[in-house]
Amino acid sequence: MDPYKTIISCTNQKGGCAKTTTAVNLATSLAEGNPSMGIPPAKVLLIDLDPQGNASTSFGVDKRLDVPTVYDLLMQPSDGTLNVHDYLIGPDILTDEMQRAFKNMNQDSRIPPRLKVENLYLLPSNIRLSGAEIELATKLGRETRLREALAPVMDDFDHIIIDTPPSLGLLTINALAASNWILVPVQAEYYALEGMSQLMNSIRLIQKRVNNHLKLFGIAVTMYTPQSKLSAFVEGEVRKHFGEDVFQTVIPRLMSIAEAPKDGAPVVLLKKPTKRNKGSKQYWGLAKEAHQRILARRAEYGVNPESVLRREAIERGDPEHIWDDIED
Repeated sequence: MDPYKTIISCTNQKGGCAKTTTAVNLATSLAEGNPSMGIPPAKVLLIDLDPQGNASTSFGVDKRLDVPTVYDLLMQPSDGTLNVHDYLIGPDILTDEMQRAFKNMNQDSRIPPRLKVENLYLLPSNIRLSGAEIELATKLGRETRLREALAPVMDDFDHIIIDTPPSLGLLTINALAASNWILVPVQAEYYALEGMSQLMNSIRLIQKRVNNHLKLFGIAVTMYTPQSKLSAFVEGEVRKHFGEDVFQTVIPRLMSIAEAPKDGAPVVLLKKPTKRNKGSKQYWGLAKEAHQRILARRAEYGVNPESVLRREAIERGDPEHIWDDIED
């Protein structure tokens, strides 16, 4: 595995901290790009490693469909014959699923023109993955099955983002073993503080025994209530202990964010990032910070990988100046 690749696990052993929502909106924002915010489009793979399959549901994907999932990928023999692309849902199907889900829930409304993706790929999940913890326990290399599966396609994507279960079990260990970075959403409530030390100890253990390239990408304060003294206290404590690792962008507790999965699409696609649509605006702000951190990390380690989208455009014969305009 490339130790400088942008592979981010969105992880917290505590449920209800907007972990999936953060992973989904970050992946979508980085894939779509936003020139006014200085975010170029990127080819992104989002991996749904949670048996609940909520990341898949966020795009309107019907979890009852009999399609290959991350469970099938993990259970395949690790003999180098895997083709991860056979398990992925591409942008065209994701767009169709989002628009179908939106139409089912809003039959009298026109499908928003923003409700589409071009550079985002999803490795879906469903309830079958719940048995993976037990089944993997008897397999050789059980902690690194995901890393082995991703290795052949790692250079096919600019960013890989993994949504993990709300636990520190074998599935989460697989995610952290395959990742270079960990993004921790922290709910702005008191109980969230209690779990942070346990999570950080677990990260150090993974660093020591499984993946010494794993580092903290950042901590995002989520589900923040501006009028709440408790939210302000929790944010203050997190910033006091983790300093610059905490993103400046705070994700508020809003109905527009909570209701987005009902309409089968991330809030960053359903709503324009304006002052009126603060949920979308804040998640786009988080994506901007994430992109800036990615650039800073690359500069720190002296790496400057070529954009996968640019490389593919050149291979197709597209004029290079067109891509230069998009990046600028």
